[in-house]
Amino acid sequence: MNRHYDVIIVGSGVAGLAAAEILSRHNRSILVVDENFHIGGQLLRQPPSSSQEGRGLVLDGIKRWGHRFLKRLPDGNVRVLNGAQALGIFPGFVLLAQDADGQVVEYQANTLILATGTRERFLPFAGWTLPGVMSTGAAQILMKSHRVLPGSNIVVGGCTPLMLVLAADILANQGKVRAVLDQSRPFQKAKLLGAASILWPKLIEGVACLIPLIKARTMLRQGMRIVEAHGSNALETVVAAEVDANGRIIQGTERSYAADTLAVGHGFAPNIELPQQAGCDIGFDIGKGGWYAKVDQYMATTTQGIYAAGETTGVAGSGKAFIEGRIAAWSILGNLEDISRKTFTKNVQPLIQLRERHVHYGRLLNHLCHPPPGAFEDIPEETIVCRCEDITIGDIKRNVAKGLTTVKGIKKATRCGMGNCQGRICGPILFDFLSTCIQQSPDVTGCLRARAPVKTVALGSLSTMSRIRANTKKPSSGNPTAGVRS
Repeated sequence: MNRHYDVIIVGSGVAGLAAAEILSRHNRSILVVDENFHIGGQLLRQPPSSSQEGRGLVLDGIKRWGHRFLKRLPDGNVRVLNGAQALGIFPGFVLLAQDADGQVVEYQANTLILATGTRERFLPFAGWTLPGVMSTGAAQILMKSHRVLPGSNIVVGGCTPLMLVLAADILANQGKVRAVLDQSRPFQKAKLLGAASILWPKLIEGVACLIPLIKARTMLRQGMRIVEAHGSNALETVVAAEVDANGRIIQGTERSYAADTLAVGHGFAPNIELPQQAGCDIGFDIGKGGWYAKVDQYMATTTQGIYAAGETTGVAGSGKAFIEGRIAAWSILGNLEDISRKTFTKNVQPLIQLRERHVHYGRLLNHLCHPPPGAFEDIPEETIVCRCEDITIGDIKRNVAKGLTTVKGIKKATRCGMGNCQGRICGPILFDFLSTCIQQSPDVTGCLRARAPVKTVALGSLSTMSRIRANTKKPSSGNPTAGVRS
Protein backbone atom coordinates (compact mmCIF):
# COMPACT_ATOMS: atom_id res chain seq x y z
CA MET A 1 0.00 0.00 0.00
CA ASN A 2 1.43 3.36 -1.04
CA ARG A 3 2.02 5.76 1.83
CA HIS A 4 4.04 8.40 -0.01
CA TYR A 5 2.24 11.00 -2.10
CA ASP A 6 3.05 14.24 -3.87
CA VAL A 7 0.12 15.93 -2.16
CA ILE A 8 -2.13 14.94 0.73
CA ILE A 9 -5.44 16.79 0.95
CA VAL A 10 -7.34 16.68 4.24
CA GLY A 11 -11.02 17.18 3.45
CA SER A 12 -13.05 16.01 0.46
CA GLY A 13 -15.43 18.95 0.33
CA VAL A 14 -15.58 21.42 -2.52
CA ALA A 15 -12.16 22.95 -1.77
CA GLY A 16 -10.41 19.59 -1.49
CA LEU A 17 -12.00 18.21 -4.65
CA ALA A 18 -11.27 21.40 -6.62
CA ALA A 19 -7.59 21.07 -5.70
CA ALA A 20 -7.56 17.34 -6.44
CA GLU A 21 -9.00 17.88 -9.93
CA ILE A 22 -6.28 20.37 -10.96
CA LEU A 23 -3.46 18.30 -9.47
CA SER A 24 -4.72 15.06 -11.01
CA ARG A 25 -4.47 16.58 -14.50
CA HIS A 26 -0.71 16.93 -13.97
CA ASN A 27 -0.12 13.30 -13.00
CA ARG A 28 0.55 13.99 -9.36
CA SER A 29 -0.07 11.25 -6.79
CA ILE A 30 -2.79 12.50 -4.45
CA LEU A 31 -4.31 11.17 -1.24
CA VAL A 32 -7.59 12.69 -0.03
CA VAL A 33 -8.43 11.99 3.62
CA ASP A 34 -11.94 12.60 4.96
CA GLU A 35 -13.73 11.40 8.08
CA ASN A 36 -17.05 11.03 6.26
CA PHE A 37 -17.90 7.89 4.35
CA HIS A 38 -19.23 9.94 1.44
CA ILE A 39 -17.16 12.27 -0.72
CA GLY A 40 -18.03 15.88 -1.49
CA GLY A 41 -18.82 17.45 1.85
CA GLN A 42 -22.23 18.70 2.87
CA LEU A 43 -22.92 20.32 -0.50
CA LEU A 44 -22.64 17.08 -2.49
CA ARG A 45 -23.89 14.75 0.22
CA GLN A 46 -26.28 12.04 -0.96
CA PRO A 47 -26.99 8.35 -0.23
CA PRO A 48 -24.33 6.03 -1.71
CA SER A 49 -26.93 4.31 -3.90
CA SER A 50 -28.59 7.50 -5.06
CA SER A 51 -28.51 8.31 -8.76
CA GLN A 52 -29.84 11.79 -8.16
CA GLU A 53 -27.57 14.79 -8.23
CA GLY A 54 -29.49 16.80 -5.70
CA ARG A 55 -32.11 19.51 -5.83
CA GLY A 56 -31.41 22.88 -7.40
CA LEU A 57 -28.51 21.81 -9.63
CA VAL A 58 -29.76 23.93 -12.54
CA LEU A 59 -28.83 27.00 -10.52
CA ASP A 60 -25.67 25.71 -8.85
CA GLY A 61 -22.79 25.23 -11.25
CA ILE A 62 -20.48 24.03 -8.47
CA LYS A 63 -22.83 21.17 -7.66
CA ARG A 64 -22.95 20.19 -11.32
CA TRP A 65 -19.15 20.26 -11.52
CA GLY A 66 -18.83 18.33 -8.25
CA HIS A 67 -21.08 15.47 -9.27
CA ARG A 68 -19.37 15.19 -12.67
CA PHE A 69 -15.94 15.05 -11.02
CA LEU A 70 -17.08 12.44 -8.49
CA LYS A 71 -18.15 10.19 -11.38
CA ARG A 72 -14.68 10.48 -12.94
CA LEU A 73 -12.79 10.09 -9.66
CA PRO A 74 -12.51 6.26 -9.64
CA ASP A 75 -10.69 6.36 -13.00
CA GLY A 76 -8.13 8.98 -11.97
CA ASN A 77 -4.90 9.00 -9.95
CA VAL A 78 -6.55 10.25 -6.77
CA ARG A 79 -6.80 7.85 -3.84
CA VAL A 80 -9.60 8.62 -1.37
CA LEU A 81 -9.31 7.46 2.23
CA ASN A 82 -12.81 8.08 3.55
CA GLY A 83 -14.18 7.23 6.96
CA ALA A 84 -10.73 8.23 8.25
CA GLN A 85 -9.78 10.77 10.91
CA ALA A 86 -6.75 13.01 10.49
CA LEU A 87 -5.11 12.98 13.94
CA GLY A 88 -2.06 15.16 13.49
CA ILE A 89 0.74 16.50 11.28
CA PHE A 90 4.38 15.93 12.16
CA PRO A 91 7.82 16.96 10.81
CA GLY A 92 8.62 15.61 7.37
CA PHE A 93 5.04 16.20 6.20
CA VAL A 94 3.82 13.09 7.97
CA LEU A 95 0.07 12.83 8.46
CA LEU A 96 -1.19 10.55 11.21
CA ALA A 97 -4.64 9.15 10.37
CA GLN A 98 -7.02 6.52 11.71
CA ASP A 99 -8.73 4.60 8.92
CA ALA A 100 -12.27 3.22 8.84
CA ASP A 101 -11.07 -0.07 10.38
CA GLY A 102 -9.58 1.71 13.38
CA GLN A 103 -5.96 1.28 12.31
CA VAL A 104 -3.65 4.25 12.83
CA VAL A 105 -1.31 4.80 9.89
CA GLU A 106 1.29 7.38 8.91
CA TYR A 107 1.24 8.89 5.41
CA GLN A 108 3.84 11.21 3.95
CA ALA A 109 3.72 13.88 1.27
CA ASN A 110 5.78 16.63 -0.30
CA THR A 111 2.96 19.13 0.33
CA LEU A 112 -0.26 19.28 2.33
CA ILE A 113 -3.57 21.04 1.68
CA LEU A 114 -5.82 21.49 4.71
CA ALA A 115 -9.43 21.83 3.58
CA THR A 116 -10.99 20.90 6.91
CA GLY A 117 -14.24 22.76 6.39
CA THR A 118 -16.54 24.24 8.98
CA ARG A 119 -18.91 23.39 11.79
CA GLU A 120 -22.08 25.00 13.07
CA ARG A 121 -22.14 27.57 15.83
CA PHE A 122 -24.83 27.74 18.50
CA LEU A 123 -26.42 30.15 20.94
CA PRO A 124 -27.38 27.96 23.93
CA PHE A 125 -30.86 28.06 25.45
CA ALA A 126 -32.69 26.21 28.20
CA GLY A 127 -33.38 22.65 27.09
CA TRP A 128 -31.09 22.58 24.06
CA THR A 129 -29.64 19.23 25.24
CA LEU A 130 -33.06 17.47 25.04
CA PRO A 131 -33.39 14.53 22.61
CA GLY A 132 -35.01 15.93 19.48
CA VAL A 133 -32.95 19.13 19.45
CA MET A 134 -30.25 18.99 16.77
CA SER A 135 -28.24 21.16 14.43
CA THR A 136 -29.57 22.08 11.00
CA GLY A 137 -26.62 20.24 9.48
CA ALA A 138 -27.45 17.04 11.39
CA ALA A 139 -31.03 17.20 10.10
CA GLN A 140 -29.68 17.54 6.55
CA ILE A 141 -27.37 14.56 7.03
CA LEU A 142 -30.26 12.36 8.17
CA MET A 143 -32.18 13.12 4.99
CA LYS A 144 -29.32 13.32 2.47
CA SER A 145 -27.28 10.35 3.64
CA HIS A 146 -29.91 8.08 5.14
CA ARG A 147 -33.27 9.16 3.70
CA VAL A 148 -34.59 9.56 7.25
CA LEU A 149 -36.77 12.48 8.34
CA PRO A 150 -35.46 14.08 11.55
CA GLY A 151 -39.00 14.10 13.01
CA SER A 152 -42.69 14.25 12.25
CA ASN A 153 -43.38 17.81 13.45
CA ILE A 154 -40.32 20.02 12.99
CA VAL A 155 -39.38 23.58 13.93
CA VAL A 156 -36.37 25.16 12.18
CA GLY A 157 -34.74 28.08 13.96
CA GLY A 158 -31.66 30.21 14.56
CA CYS A 159 -29.80 32.41 12.12
CA THR A 160 -28.22 30.46 9.29
CA PRO A 161 -28.52 30.31 5.49
CA LEU A 162 -29.41 26.61 5.86
CA MET A 163 -32.83 27.27 7.38
CA LEU A 164 -34.91 27.73 4.22
CA VAL A 165 -33.00 25.01 2.35
CA LEU A 166 -33.54 22.56 5.19
CA ALA A 167 -37.23 23.40 5.54
CA ALA A 168 -37.77 22.92 1.80
CA ASP A 169 -35.90 19.61 1.89
CA ILE A 170 -38.12 18.40 4.74
CA LEU A 171 -41.24 19.20 2.72
CA ALA A 172 -39.75 17.55 -0.37
CA ASN A 173 -39.30 14.39 1.70
CA GLN A 174 -42.94 14.48 2.80
CA GLY A 175 -42.18 15.90 6.22
CA LYS A 176 -44.00 18.61 8.17
CA VAL A 177 -42.43 21.93 9.14
CA ARG A 178 -44.32 23.57 12.00
CA ALA A 179 -42.46 26.88 11.74
CA VAL A 180 -39.30 28.57 10.50
CA LEU A 181 -38.08 31.05 13.13
CA ASP A 182 -35.37 33.39 11.87
CA GLN A 183 -33.56 35.44 14.51
CA SER A 184 -32.49 38.12 12.00
CA ARG A 185 -34.75 40.78 10.52
CA PRO A 186 -35.24 41.95 6.91
CA PHE A 187 -33.30 45.19 7.39
CA GLN A 188 -30.31 43.15 8.62
CA LYS A 189 -30.46 40.85 5.60
CA ALA A 190 -30.61 43.85 3.29
CA LYS A 191 -26.90 44.40 3.94
CA LEU A 192 -26.20 41.24 1.94
CA LEU A 193 -27.18 43.16 -1.18
CA GLY A 194 -23.71 44.65 -0.97
CA ALA A 195 -22.55 41.38 -2.53
CA ALA A 196 -25.22 41.35 -5.24
CA SER A 197 -22.78 40.28 -7.97
CA ILE A 198 -22.53 36.77 -6.48
CA LEU A 199 -25.78 36.79 -4.50
CA TRP A 200 -28.33 36.42 -7.28
CA PRO A 201 -28.04 32.60 -7.62
CA LYS A 202 -28.51 32.31 -3.86
CA LEU A 203 -31.53 34.63 -4.02
CA ILE A 204 -33.08 32.50 -6.75
CA GLU A 205 -32.44 29.37 -4.70
CA GLY A 206 -33.99 31.09 -1.68
CA VAL A 207 -37.13 31.90 -3.65
CA ALA A 208 -37.22 28.31 -4.92
CA CYS A 209 -37.13 27.11 -1.30
CA LEU A 210 -39.69 29.68 -0.16
CA ILE A 211 -42.39 28.74 -2.68
CA PRO A 212 -43.12 25.23 -1.28
CA LEU A 213 -43.11 26.64 2.26
CA ILE A 214 -45.74 29.20 1.31
CA LYS A 215 -47.79 26.55 -0.48
CA ALA A 216 -47.65 24.35 2.62
CA ARG A 217 -48.69 27.35 4.76
CA THR A 218 -45.60 26.96 6.91
CA MET A 219 -45.36 29.61 9.61
CA LEU A 220 -42.48 31.99 8.77
CA ARG A 221 -41.36 34.42 11.48
CA GLN A 222 -38.43 36.85 11.54
CA GLY A 223 -36.82 38.50 14.53
CA MET A 224 -37.70 35.43 16.64
CA ARG A 225 -35.16 33.69 18.86
CA ILE A 226 -35.42 30.22 20.39
CA VAL A 227 -35.41 30.71 24.17
CA GLU A 228 -36.56 27.37 25.60
CA ALA A 229 -37.15 23.75 24.69
CA HIS A 230 -39.48 21.71 26.91
CA GLY A 231 -40.19 18.01 27.30
CA SER A 232 -40.11 15.25 29.92
CA ASN A 233 -37.89 12.70 28.12
CA ALA A 234 -37.72 14.32 24.68
CA LEU A 235 -38.68 17.55 22.96
CA GLU A 236 -42.37 18.44 23.13
CA THR A 237 -42.54 22.24 22.92
CA VAL A 238 -40.35 25.01 21.54
CA VAL A 239 -40.66 28.53 22.99
CA ALA A 240 -39.49 31.52 20.94
CA ALA A 241 -39.65 35.26 21.55
CA GLU A 242 -39.03 38.45 19.63
CA VAL A 243 -35.67 40.14 20.13
CA ASP A 244 -34.59 43.76 19.84
CA ALA A 245 -31.72 45.09 17.73
CA ASN A 246 -29.20 44.11 20.45
CA GLY A 247 -30.46 40.55 20.69
CA ARG A 248 -32.31 40.97 23.96
CA ILE A 249 -35.63 39.20 24.46
CA ILE A 250 -38.70 41.43 24.35
CA GLN A 251 -40.75 40.31 27.32
CA GLY A 252 -44.35 39.35 26.61
CA THR A 253 -43.68 38.23 23.03
CA GLU A 254 -43.07 34.56 23.90
CA ARG A 255 -44.86 32.01 21.77
CA SER A 256 -44.97 28.20 22.04
CA TYR A 257 -44.82 25.69 19.18
CA ALA A 258 -45.63 22.00 19.58
CA ALA A 259 -42.81 19.98 18.00
CA ASP A 260 -40.93 16.73 18.37
CA THR A 261 -37.85 18.06 16.56
CA LEU A 262 -35.99 21.36 16.58
CA ALA A 263 -33.22 21.98 14.03
CA VAL A 264 -31.21 25.06 15.00
CA GLY A 265 -27.94 26.81 14.14
CA HIS A 266 -26.31 30.24 14.34
CA GLY A 267 -23.85 30.38 11.48
CA PHE A 268 -20.55 28.56 11.11
CA ALA A 269 -17.00 28.48 12.48
CA PRO A 270 -13.90 27.27 10.60
CA ASN A 271 -12.31 23.98 11.69
CA ILE A 272 -8.81 25.15 12.60
CA GLU A 273 -7.61 22.39 14.94
CA LEU A 274 -5.37 20.67 12.39
CA PRO A 275 -3.75 23.90 11.10
CA GLN A 276 -3.23 24.95 14.74
CA GLN A 277 -1.57 21.65 15.62
CA ALA A 278 0.63 21.87 12.51
CA GLY A 279 1.95 25.25 13.68
CA CYS A 280 0.09 27.46 11.19
CA ASP A 281 -0.74 30.97 12.39
CA ILE A 282 -4.41 31.65 13.12
CA GLY A 283 -6.32 34.92 13.41
CA PHE A 284 -9.71 36.14 14.53
CA ASP A 285 -12.23 37.96 12.36
CA ILE A 286 -16.00 38.04 12.86
CA GLY A 287 -16.30 38.48 9.10
CA LYS A 288 -14.60 35.11 8.60
CA GLY A 289 -16.65 33.23 11.17
CA GLY A 290 -14.26 33.58 14.10
CA TRP A 291 -10.83 31.97 14.37
CA TYR A 292 -9.40 30.99 10.98
CA ALA A 293 -6.15 29.78 9.41
CA LYS A 294 -4.08 32.63 7.98
CA VAL A 295 -3.01 32.31 4.34
CA ASP A 296 -1.47 34.54 1.70
CA GLN A 297 -3.06 35.19 -1.70
CA TYR A 298 -1.72 31.85 -2.95
CA MET A 299 -3.32 29.91 -0.06
CA ALA A 300 0.03 29.20 1.61
CA THR A 301 -0.10 29.11 5.41
CA THR A 302 2.71 30.39 7.59
CA THR A 303 4.04 26.82 7.89
CA GLN A 304 6.26 26.06 4.90
CA GLY A 305 4.73 23.56 2.47
CA ILE A 306 1.26 23.58 4.04
CA TYR A 307 -1.66 25.24 2.25
CA ALA A 308 -5.21 25.84 3.45
CA ALA A 309 -8.37 26.31 1.40
CA GLY A 310 -12.12 26.64 1.78
CA GLU A 311 -13.92 27.39 5.03
CA THR A 312 -10.70 26.72 6.98
CA THR A 313 -9.50 30.18 5.90
CA GLY A 314 -12.86 31.86 6.58
CA VAL A 315 -16.51 30.95 6.06
CA ALA A 316 -17.97 32.20 2.78
CA GLY A 317 -19.69 29.27 1.08
CA SER A 318 -18.96 26.84 -1.73
CA GLY A 319 -17.97 29.51 -4.28
CA LYS A 320 -14.99 30.68 -2.23
CA ALA A 321 -14.07 27.09 -1.36
CA PHE A 322 -14.01 26.09 -5.03
CA ILE A 323 -11.82 29.07 -5.95
CA GLU A 324 -9.38 28.60 -3.08
CA GLY A 325 -8.96 24.88 -3.79
CA ARG A 326 -7.96 25.70 -7.35
CA ILE A 327 -5.61 28.51 -6.27
CA ALA A 328 -3.89 26.14 -3.83
CA ALA A 329 -3.48 23.49 -6.53
CA TRP A 330 -1.98 25.89 -9.09
CA SER A 331 0.30 27.32 -6.39
CA ILE A 332 1.58 23.85 -5.56
CA LEU A 333 2.19 23.14 -9.25
CA GLY A 334 4.25 26.29 -9.33
CA ASN A 335 6.53 24.65 -6.78
CA LEU A 336 6.43 20.99 -7.77
CA GLU A 337 6.31 21.30 -11.56
CA ASP A 338 8.18 23.32 -14.19
CA ILE A 339 5.26 25.35 -15.50
CA SER A 340 5.70 28.70 -17.13
CA ARG A 341 5.06 31.92 -15.30
CA LYS A 342 2.58 32.82 -18.03
CA THR A 343 0.56 29.64 -17.39
CA PHE A 344 0.65 30.23 -13.66
CA THR A 345 -0.47 33.86 -13.91
CA LYS A 346 -3.16 33.08 -16.49
CA ASN A 347 -4.79 30.52 -14.19
CA VAL A 348 -4.30 32.12 -10.80
CA GLN A 349 -4.76 35.86 -11.23
CA PRO A 350 -8.47 35.75 -12.26
CA LEU A 351 -9.17 33.41 -9.34
CA ILE A 352 -7.53 35.77 -6.86
CA GLN A 353 -9.70 38.65 -8.07
CA LEU A 354 -12.90 36.56 -8.01
CA ARG A 355 -12.09 35.27 -4.52
CA GLU A 356 -12.32 38.79 -3.10
CA ARG A 357 -15.98 39.06 -4.11
CA HIS A 358 -16.81 35.83 -2.28
CA VAL A 359 -14.82 36.93 0.76
CA HIS A 360 -16.92 40.12 0.84
CA TYR A 361 -20.14 38.09 0.73
CA GLY A 362 -18.87 35.87 3.55
CA ARG A 363 -18.03 38.89 5.66
CA LEU A 364 -21.60 40.22 5.37
CA LEU A 365 -23.11 36.81 6.08
CA ASN A 366 -20.93 36.11 9.13
CA HIS A 367 -21.71 39.50 10.65
CA LEU A 368 -25.42 38.73 10.16
CA CYS A 369 -25.11 35.39 12.02
CA HIS A 370 -22.79 36.62 14.79
CA PRO A 371 -24.47 36.81 18.24
CA PRO A 372 -25.50 40.42 18.97
CA PRO A 373 -24.21 42.14 22.15
CA GLY A 374 -27.24 41.32 24.32
CA ALA A 375 -27.65 37.71 23.21
CA PHE A 376 -26.20 36.17 26.39
CA GLU A 377 -27.97 38.39 28.91
CA ASP A 378 -31.23 36.41 29.00
CA ILE A 379 -29.78 32.90 29.09
CA PRO A 380 -30.63 31.18 32.43
CA GLU A 381 -27.60 30.33 34.58
CA GLU A 382 -28.43 26.61 34.65
CA THR A 383 -28.16 26.40 30.84
CA ILE A 384 -25.42 23.98 29.81
CA VAL A 385 -22.60 25.32 27.62
CA CYS A 386 -20.21 22.34 27.60
CA ARG A 387 -22.27 19.20 27.04
CA CYS A 388 -19.36 16.82 27.58
CA GLU A 389 -18.49 18.14 31.07
CA ASP A 390 -21.92 19.55 32.08
CA ILE A 391 -20.55 23.08 32.53
CA THR A 392 -23.28 25.74 32.76
CA ILE A 393 -23.21 29.39 31.84
CA GLY A 394 -23.57 30.09 35.58
CA ASP A 395 -20.31 28.20 36.22
CA ILE A 396 -18.58 30.39 33.66
CA LYS A 397 -20.06 33.62 35.06
CA ARG A 398 -18.87 32.76 38.58
CA ASN A 399 -15.32 32.21 37.35
CA VAL A 400 -15.39 35.43 35.34
CA ALA A 401 -16.36 37.20 38.59
CA LYS A 402 -13.20 35.72 40.15
CA GLY A 403 -11.09 37.38 37.46
CA LEU A 404 -10.74 34.59 34.89
CA THR A 405 -11.26 36.33 31.56
CA THR A 406 -9.56 34.05 29.03
CA VAL A 407 -10.73 30.90 27.30
CA LYS A 408 -7.74 28.96 28.62
CA GLY A 409 -8.38 30.20 32.17
CA ILE A 410 -12.02 29.12 32.12
CA LYS A 411 -11.01 25.76 30.63
CA LYS A 412 -8.54 25.06 33.44
CA ALA A 413 -10.97 26.15 36.15
CA THR A 414 -14.10 24.37 34.91
CA ARG A 415 -12.98 21.66 32.39
CA CYS A 416 -15.07 23.41 29.74
CA GLY A 417 -13.71 22.13 26.43
CA MET A 418 -11.98 19.05 27.86
CA GLY A 419 -14.60 16.51 26.74
CA ASN A 420 -14.81 14.17 23.77
CA CYS A 421 -15.57 16.94 21.27
CA GLN A 422 -12.51 18.85 22.55
CA GLY A 423 -14.33 22.16 22.58
CA ARG A 424 -15.67 22.07 19.03
CA ILE A 425 -19.17 22.99 20.22
CA CYS A 426 -18.54 24.91 23.44
CA GLY A 427 -15.33 26.66 22.36
CA PRO A 428 -16.96 29.25 20.07
CA ILE A 429 -19.78 29.74 22.63
CA LEU A 430 -17.28 30.38 25.42
CA PHE A 431 -15.31 32.83 23.29
CA ASP A 432 -18.46 34.70 22.22
CA PHE A 433 -19.65 34.92 25.82
CA LEU A 434 -16.34 36.30 27.09
CA SER A 435 -16.13 38.72 24.16
CA THR A 436 -19.60 40.00 24.98
CA CYS A 437 -18.95 40.40 28.72
CA ILE A 438 -15.39 41.72 28.64
CA GLN A 439 -14.01 44.43 26.42
CA GLN A 440 -10.64 43.00 25.44
CA SER A 441 -8.97 41.99 22.20
CA PRO A 442 -9.56 38.49 20.77
CA ASP A 443 -5.85 37.72 21.14
CA VAL A 444 -6.15 38.28 24.89
CA THR A 445 -9.36 36.26 25.24
CA GLY A 446 -7.76 33.53 23.14
CA CYS A 447 -9.10 30.24 21.83
CA LEU A 448 -8.74 26.60 22.77
CA ARG A 449 -5.41 25.05 21.78
CA ALA A 450 -5.11 21.97 19.58
CA ARG A 451 -2.66 19.13 20.14
CA ALA A 452 -2.24 15.75 18.48
CA PRO A 453 -4.35 13.72 18.36
CA VAL A 454 -6.83 16.41 17.33
CA LYS A 455 -9.64 13.80 17.38
CA THR A 456 -10.32 11.12 19.99
CA VAL A 457 -8.58 7.81 19.30
CA ALA A 458 -8.38 4.58 21.27
CA LEU A 459 -5.06 3.73 22.95
CA GLY A 460 -5.34 0.26 21.42
CA SER A 461 -5.32 1.80 17.95
CA LEU A 462 -2.22 3.85 18.74
CA SER A 463 -0.41 0.78 20.07
CA THR A 464 -0.70 -0.95 16.69
CA MET A 465 0.27 2.12 14.68
CA SER A 466 1.83 1.36 11.31
CA ARG A 467 4.76 3.70 10.76
CA ILE A 468 6.72 4.86 7.74
CA ARG A 469 10.33 5.91 7.39
CA ALA A 470 10.74 9.69 7.18
CA ASN A 471 11.48 11.02 3.73
CA THR A 472 14.24 13.61 3.67
CA LYS A 473 13.06 15.32 0.45
CA LYS A 474 13.02 19.09 0.82
CA PRO A 475 9.43 20.39 1.24
CA SER A 476 7.67 22.85 -1.02
CA SER A 477 8.67 26.42 -0.26
CA GLY A 478 5.15 27.81 -0.24
CA ASN A 479 6.18 30.39 -2.85
CA PRO A 480 4.32 29.39 -6.04
CA THR A 481 6.65 31.40 -8.27
CA ALA A 482 9.78 29.67 -6.94
CA GLY A 483 9.66 26.76 -9.36
CA VAL A 484 8.18 28.36 -12.46
CA ARG A 485 10.26 29.40 -15.40
CA SER A 486 9.81 32.78 -17.02
